[in-house]
Amino acid sequence: MAQFDVKRVTTLEWAGIGAGVLAFIVSFLPWVTLDFGDEFGDLGLSTSVSGSAWDAAFLGWFPILLLLGAAVVVALPHFGTQVAQRSMIWLGLAVAAFVFILLRWLTLDEFVAPGFGLFIGLVLALVSAVAAFLVHRAAPKPTTNPHPGTAYGA
Repeated sequence: MAQFDVKRVTTLEWAGIGAGVLAFIVSFLPWVTLDFGDEFGDLGLSTSVSGSAWDAAFLGWFPILLLLGAAVVVALPHFGTQVAQRSMIWLGLAVAAFVFILLRWLTLDEFVAPGFGLFIGLVLALVSAVAAFLVHRAAPKPTTNPHPGTAYGA
């Protein structure tokens, strides 16, 4: 097993790893808030209840797992395990996480408000997706001749 060398991790890879780790931490912050209004205020009861990503149904917790998976895919080569099409896998996971978090936000009931954890999760998914896109765009592309036996441009 290869030794993990912090100096060999690029800034964009740190963005992907960090987004996954931070998304896990942020998943415990309020993602949704249910407001009861003033009906119970006179009784001294709490008028709102918050829930984390783990309480926000599939579209809340599944994107967190996707971002964690993306962080693992990004980190694996630094531990000696090569991942074929790493940037494409990373990009797919991050974009899916972004879409799922956006869907969670757009499908909230009228009595449920998005919490700040949801917004932070959305930003982290976007950061990971942009970093994955930049890594994929900068990756060397294989050069193959589409017509064997002929020269390019002939």
